[in-house]
Amino acid sequence: MSLLPSERDPLEISSVRWRYGTWALWLTSWWGLKCLLWDQDARLYVLCMSLAIHLRIPPPFGQIPPLLDPLLVYMQGFSSLFCLVFGGLSLQLFVSRPSTESDLWSHSSLLLSSISCGLFSWRRTLAVDEIRTRIPVTKRLTIRRPWLTKCHPYLYYFFRQLPGHSTDDVVIERLHPQCLKVPVDVWYLPDGAPRAGVGAVERPVLFLIHGGAWRGGEARCSPQGPFLHALAAEGFLIVSCEYRRRVGTVWPNQLEDCSAAWEWFIHEGAAAYNANLADVTIAGTSAGGHLAALLLAKLLQEPPQKNLTLRAAMLFYPALDPADRFSMPAATVRLPFSCPFLGVRYYQMSALEWFFELMVLHGNAHLWPQAEPIQQMQQIDKERLSQWPPMFISHGDCDGIVPIEHSINFLNRLASGSTSEHSGRRSRFRSCDELLRVPGGRHTFEMIYGELSDSTYDAALSWLHGIRSRSLEIPK
Repeated sequence: MSLLPSERDPLEISSVRWRYGTWALWLTSWWGLKCLLWDQDARLYVLCMSLAIHLRIPPPFGQIPPLLDPLLVYMQGFSSLFCLVFGGLSLQLFVSRPSTESDLWSHSSLLLSSISCGLFSWRRTLAVDEIRTRIPVTKRLTIRRPWLTKCHPYLYYFFRQLPGHSTDDVVIERLHPQCLKVPVDVWYLPDGAPRAGVGAVERPVLFLIHGGAWRGGEARCSPQGPFLHALAAEGFLIVSCEYRRRVGTVWPNQLEDCSAAWEWFIHEGAAAYNANLADVTIAGTSAGGHLAALLLAKLLQEPPQKNLTLRAAMLFYPALDPADRFSMPAATVRLPFSCPFLGVRYYQMSALEWFFELMVLHGNAHLWPQAEPIQQMQQIDKERLSQWPPMFISHGDCDGIVPIEHSINFLNRLASGSTSEHSGRRSRFRSCDELLRVPGGRHTFEMIYGELSDSTYDAALSWLHGIRSRSLEIPK
């Protein structure tokens, strides 16, 4: 049944409104990239980039040239600086009175780029206010970050100790348990007792699975590094698990490694670090969010573990529907041809599905059922599904790699508690779940140090603090 315009999702209306303009800009930027690489003329490409920061590149094309999400993240993050630079160059050309058509084009393109970047700076301020209104701030990211990590959160990789709130530093250890094929990182505040023992305080736990398109990333390289740092400084035990990613890794090796790390932690690591198994949060980023959701579904299909309580789940722009099978209408680009030689099995196959099947499943389409979080969730009976922990999902509405519609759909289906599609298109989430829609946010937008990333960290900290400070009864 079609919905009236007033009843439809504003995100869908916006997507339809800008779809053709976005594709035109994407095609134009290819010509701009050609001018940049062959003619050393950056004017058109810079203008396309400046305009693209306001739009969502159709997922998953934000992962390929010419308008890569990582590049647009940096242009968004430093939009105020780019506004001044482009404006200054444009003013310089205007003062020198452009005499040729090329000079006039340079002045116009720089002026438009400056205006576009300035407009986004204003939009970013509005986005910060919207996030702080959405989730009232009760906890703030006040940790003293090493200056190097402000350049890029992946640079936490080079640290073994981090500043805490008091005299004690946060310690990061890399462990190589014999029962695991990959290492595990643990972040914790010693408090005079690095390991379990007399006087040791039980630590709440955050079990993290990193992202990286299932083929990259690293256990300590997370866009949420400052968030992990802040939690560890407050007394959390952060367990960041690794999984096999090298050539020859075949699904479900990645999930098996995460499950093995979880079992090691429950049976050995928790006792060694005096973890509080009654206060455990599972988290995942991008591809790691996909693995975290599958791990949650697996745990709820198994007999309950004594003394273990999953307090919450926190996912950041998770790939919860890698085949784009469960979203109506489809949220990713469909390939306009079929080519078995290239792995495109049928006409209108999702580009995201093609990537996952080719790069992760290695062409084994029969492995799809065990790789779909929604399908695994639907196999859980209603009684156990009601025990799914409260979920926090942070997702940018301009994500050009993993569409925000997948997160909305997942939470809707979780709330419905059945295998049937949710009715309508409006968001109907459980009262304990939270989808933090980040206006203008792209994939891994937290890479840039600033108010937008800090406001999302504050929202995540505040939500987790609220969940842990009260006992929520999940609606059935």
